Amino acid sequence: MSALVSMAAALATGLFLGCVLTAAIAAAMISRAQERMQRKVLYWQLEAARAREDAEQLDRRLPTRDPWPEPPTRKEGK
Repeated sequence: MSALVSMAAALATGLFLGCVLTAAIAAAMISRAQERMQRKVLYWQLEAARAREDAEQLDRRLPTRDPWPEPPTRKEGK
């Protein structure tokens, strides 16, 4: 009977340690994935800000014009 109790205790200990180890590895993988995603988001936010700044500089250089020009009349089309 003692051998059966020892085997059950070893099995329970193994299952518990396996679950703890699996949870720790999963948490580490999730944390790493979150850090990678945060770096990607920061990179693209900086790229968007840089593009916005470039567009503003270009807009300041271009002459001001009406964004909605009048359509041509029939007389102008002929």
